[in-house]
Amino acid sequence: MTQPSPSIEYLQHPNMYIHREVPGGKRLVILAQSDEGPLYEPVLVYHKDMATSFFGGGDLVRLYEDSSAFQKGLHVYLMRMEDSDYDQAFSVLESFPFDLIFIDEMRFGQNESLMNRFFHLCHVKEEKGSLIHGITTLKEKSYEEISSLFQKIDELTQDFANETREMGKYLSLVVNQMEFHDAGAVYAGMLTVLEPEVSPINKTIPGVSLTYEFSKQEIFSLRSAGVVCFKSTFKRGITCTSSSCAVSTEGSVHKHISNFRIAQYLINEISLGVQQFIGQPSPMFQAMNTEDVVDATCMSYVHLNRIRDYGYSVRVNEPKGYVDLEIEIIPVFSVYSMTTHSRVRVFK
Repeated sequence: MTQPSPSIEYLQHPNMYIHREVPGGKRLVILAQSDEGPLYEPVLVYHKDMATSFFGGGDLVRLYEDSSAFQKGLHVYLMRMEDSDYDQAFSVLESFPFDLIFIDEMRFGQNESLMNRFFHLCHVKEEKGSLIHGITTLKEKSYEEISSLFQKIDELTQDFANETREMGKYLSLVVNQMEFHDAGAVYAGMLTVLEPEVSPINKTIPGVSLTYEFSKQEIFSLRSAGVVCFKSTFKRGITCTSSSCAVSTEGSVHKHISNFRIAQYLINEISLGVQQFIGQPSPMFQAMNTEDVVDATCMSYVHLNRIRDYGYSVRVNEPKGYVDLEIEIIPVFSVYSMTTHSRVRVFK
């Protein structure tokens, strides 16, 4: 007699994801709203299914997909926020290690308090030995609308008695030329993938199309003003044709994103190298060992053709308990020097 087949019960277990580390320089945060998921908690994802599993849907998941246009499987930290509550998000990010951040709905030129809050975050991170850079998408589309923002970009550069402060070095403003993708998120993904000494200019972006293009003169004006834009080419397809930070100063070392990225990689690597000296009881001991780390790291960047030359100074503030570094470099894409800072604290 034929026996009935035993019944088989299949159980669906929750997805299991393996924790991964993202190397310094490639830690991108996307800040936007979503349908569900933890609030103000950066979650590392590296696949669309992961993003959907954590956050359901909404802008956050869509922007992750767009950021992966240049390279699939991009490792990104997604951070869900409530409507316009950037203060809470930036407060969390002050202690979270990252390099790049895409900020949805920043609306450059319309929300000065948000811009000031973001620049404050940049200064807090830099004092702790970490350079960060923000990317956002312009809502203005026509050249006439975008050119109305040029004055606002100019105002990001401020002249003081002894120095010129170019706050736009911390920010990329991207024209939203793409038909089915957020161009700013796509550009943020490009910067994450490319090594710092590699320019985004003329790199082919697969799977995207443009809704409109600019003339050569308009592209030149956008580049000069400090705006990122794209063009369609016969041989390469869709490419980035301007990778300027939001800096309008002609000839500025801070204008080219690759210069910033080289400085960013360098200062982050130095900060990581000097962490071993945190808590040492003698500031002078820290200063001597810190000089060795700075010199060795900068020399390695010369050999990697990331910088042409460098110099540095180490200042010890014993009463307040910290060692300050001031590092001056000439990036490979410039003949001008740029200065950045880091700090090592002493616990007595």
